[in-house]
Amino acid sequence: MQYIIGALVFGLIIIAIVILVIVNFTYKGIRQIREAAEERIVRNQKQREQKEKNPFGDDYFKSSGSSRRQQGRQQQYEQKTQQSRRQQDEQPKENTARRTTTSSGVTIIDDRDATDKKIFDHSDGEYVEFEEVNS
Repeated sequence: MQYIIGALVFGLIIIAIVILVIVNFTYKGIRQIREAAEERIVRNQKQREQKEKNPFGDDYFKSSGSSRRQQGRQQQYEQKTQQSRRQQDEQPKENTARRTTTSSGVTIIDDRDATDKKIFDHSDGEYVEFEEVNS
């Protein structure tokens, strides 16, 4: 009788261990799925933010670089625009506006001085072809 009770207790312990192992693997699997879903949500959110920051459409910017390079270019662009605004305030110059319309219908007006026709520095790397339209 003691052997039967001992065997039943041993069997219950084995079954409990198997159930605990199954629960542990299930928990880990659910946790990995949840982390992957959260990562996907964050990635999609960042993509939406990038699209909102780019009102000109994907066809305007032909190439895409790393986010650090884009941030550096954005800072350089902001510095250059601040410098050009200071220069314009100091010396009034002739304005000749050039307009470009993207395929999505956004019109880009370039009212920089005609002598400053450079859009990208040589250090920026890849160039994008563009067409100037006189209005």
